Amino acid sequence: MITLAPRAPSMLSDFEVTFPTEIDIVMFRTFKAPRALVWDLWTRAEHVRRWWGPHGFENEICEMDVRPGGRFRLGMVAPDGTPCPCEGTYIEVVAPERLVYEGMPHVHPCGSGLPPESRVTITFKEEGANTRLTLHAKMLSPERVQAAVDQGFAIGWADGFERLEALAMEQQNERNPKSGHRFSESIARQEDGRFEIVTSHRFAASPQELFALFADPAHLTQWWGPDGFTSSVPVFDFREGGEFRIVMHGPDGRDHDNHKRFVEIVENERIVFDHIQPTHEFRMSIEYVADGDHTDMIWRMDFAPSEHEELLKTFIPQANEQNFERLDAYLKSRKP
Repeated sequence: MITLAPRAPSMLSDFEVTFPTEIDIVMFRTFKAPRALVWDLWTRAEHVRRWWGPHGFENEICEMDVRPGGRFRLGMVAPDGTPCPCEGTYIEVVAPERLVYEGMPHVHPCGSGLPPESRVTITFKEEGANTRLTLHAKMLSPERVQAAVDQGFAIGWADGFERLEALAMEQQNERNPKSGHRFSESIARQEDGRFEIVTSHRFAASPQELFALFADPAHLTQWWGPDGFTSSVPVFDFREGGEFRIVMHGPDGRDHDNHKRFVEIVENERIVFDHIQPTHEFRMSIEYVADGDHTDMIWRMDFAPSEHEELLKTFIPQANEQNFERLDAYLKSRKP
């Protein structure tokens, strides 16, 4: 029989734990945050180290390589100084829907949130403006399940979910001084194998201001690209049918030469161009939608079928959010 350590009923609100078989533990929690944000808080080390583990625990180390076959390592420390390391390997990464990882052999029965030699599947389901998260841990034996529960596995996750909820609320308040969410994303797959990734961000600026920061390469090079990248623009023929070439210089010293061609330009409203690369061709539409003294900038990326689809679905939303944050910082630097 599975037993749970005592816990105040109020602290179990909005948290459910079930034991469907002798080797499975399934937990649920609904977060008052969009799925894109909850996924982001699960897959970026700078966020995970702030919420992972029970109340009072700290993560001195947090290393994450979020891709199939990638490893992650957390150096969690209990309030009394006891080390509680957690190590695993990502098996499946489907942004922003599902994460699957396996725990490495470990002396601590609960595995600091990832029991040794277990497989954990986390699913993220949209429920209106909220996200329903399911954590399913499958272990080697009933004895492993009982040992994990005795060491506070379920209760530790209840605490971790509370910390995650608090961080999600904090992030939304920071990102959204106005109503609505500053960053959002969605992914849709079409019958012909094409797929679309849509990301958006709300800026305290007019469409005219944002359009101008793209239309002039002197501005564009100041903010284009994910964190750590710089850019140069050797060709920029800003007209319908004109060529657009931007070279992104990565933090590892490698250059990424991107060839594009403008398809449609509607001043202060819309910019459409084709990205012409053999490995990932797509058509990108940048839309500027005014809302009072703010503007929602929407990036629609319509991808041709690609063998790198899953990697692109994982990488693109995160890269776009970083790009938006760089644009926001550059926009603020230009204002008194």
